[in-house]
Amino acid sequence: MKVKKILFLVMAICLASGVRAQFYDSANDIYYYVVESKDGTSISKQYQDVYVFNFDGRRACQLANDRIKTAQSNLRENSDYYGAMVETKKYDMEYTSSSYGTCYVRKDFFSFDTEMFGTRNVYETLNFIFSSDRKTLKIHIDRHTTGVAGSVDTTTDYVLKRVDKDYILNGFFGEGRQRR
Repeated sequence: MKVKKILFLVMAICLASGVRAQFYDSANDIYYYVVESKDGTSISKQYQDVYVFNFDGRRACQLANDRIKTAQSNLRENSDYYGAMVETKKYDMEYTSSSYGTCYVRKDFFSFDTEMFGTRNVYETLNFIFSSDRKTLKIHIDRHTTGVAGSVDTTTDYVLKRVDKDYILNGFFGEGRQRR
């Protein structure tokens, strides 16, 4: 009988460790992520983008995707610049279960009209895969393009690290005393 209890406990622990949960946060919890690489290639600091998020359980919102200098300027003008967007932005990223981390998915459709070649349609699925501690984010983009010339499938992968607001405001450009 004791062996069955121990086996049941071990099985419950194994099952629980593989389960990923969505993130529940208040409107004041804003998360900043800086792009470190695209398809395995490092991104120079001057060309890095900042992705800004807020989570509401089963849904999440990408509040912005700005160049680092733009984000710095926005936060210097108004320290709650991105927090103010929480009430007006659409929470269009849905939580989905994933074995790789906590994943939110957004699907987009774009249609481009060109006179010479007809209509080109682009379907994108963006998978935002957050580590359980939210220190890292992987964005996997599947893109399917159809048009007169046929269809093309492409993928793009980004790796981002979480930073705090002070990093964007002060630490990114190394203001203050520097060695020359």
